[in-house]
Amino acid sequence: MLDFAVDFPSQLEEAAGIGRKFTPPETFRNPRHIVLAGMGGSAVVGDFLARLCEDRSPAPFVVCRNYQVPAFVGPQTLVIASSHSGNTEETLAFGDAALRRGARILCITTDGRLSGFAHRHQDDDVRLLTIPQTDPPMPPRAALGYSFIPLVYALESIGVYPGAGPQVRETIALLSRQRDRLGPGVPTRRNRAKRLALSLFGKLPWVQGTAPLMSAAAYRWRCQFNENSKTLAYSSEYPELNHNEVVGWERGEAFSGLVEVIVLRRPQDYWRNRARVDITKRELIGPKAPVHVIEAEGRSPLAQLMSMVYLADFTSLYLAFLNKVDPASIDSINTLKQRLKALRRPRK
Repeated sequence: MLDFAVDFPSQLEEAAGIGRKFTPPETFRNPRHIVLAGMGGSAVVGDFLARLCEDRSPAPFVVCRNYQVPAFVGPQTLVIASSHSGNTEETLAFGDAALRRGARILCITTDGRLSGFAHRHQDDDVRLLTIPQTDPPMPPRAALGYSFIPLVYALESIGVYPGAGPQVRETIALLSRQRDRLGPGVPTRRNRAKRLALSLFGKLPWVQGTAPLMSAAAYRWRCQFNENSKTLAYSSEYPELNHNEVVGWERGEAFSGLVEVIVLRRPQDYWRNRARVDITKRELIGPKAPVHVIEAEGRSPLAQLMSMVYLADFTSLYLAFLNKVDPASIDSINTLKQRLKALRRPRK
């Protein structure tokens, strides 16, 4: 897992090559709405794309983590079915239902049943974007670049996300420099990810992000702590948390010493959101729990988002080592899948 993190900038470069080569059909252009269906690491790319497209695309972008298709899905909808393995049951069910509604469908996967679905329905406006299977196999959360960057280019090619190329190039260069500061060979005193992991050891991380972009990054941090570090973590966003969560901190002494807060923000955040972060840290949460405020690096939204994602990868892995757990294992998820596989559908 650490090797995958160290090699992540190279993964982004390879993923960019895949994205540049993909040519969607003309029928994919100008969708009325876009839906990404996926679960886990294959769904978080939808969170990223939805937030990146928010101020660029006239088409609303919805992420569905479920079996069911929203009522609005139809012939003018572009559905992105995202499954790293190609065998995610919720995504397969969603794809079947979307096909019956006449939606245009882009499948992104390494192989599996989703790949077969795309091949069978090429004549029904279904296309396949194949991403690599690695040796050793890469968990979906470690393959984020393969699942994400080709879709950035695909959305550019249909007119939804212009200017992808320069943003991707900036991102690769930035993450390469980050690796030189966060990698395993960099000593703790100069390594922000290692220092942050040490501070979080034995604590419950609570990650807060400013809307719209950093809230998507905060959710990724939470998931990386859950899966890599095997620790409970939570995430929330500004300004929404100032209308509910912040009141819960009034009894912060009840969990003092158990929680540490990480705040993700960017220089371009709306000025009142930046003020909210400062006031909340100084007067409302800071007296109850340590608060780490992290500013995104880079100029473009894509680079800023991925700079936060990369810091989360290293931090969660170093915390896994401190917790003496295998960051690759997902025993609880596998147990659940086995139990579900043994079930039979109840009769109506």
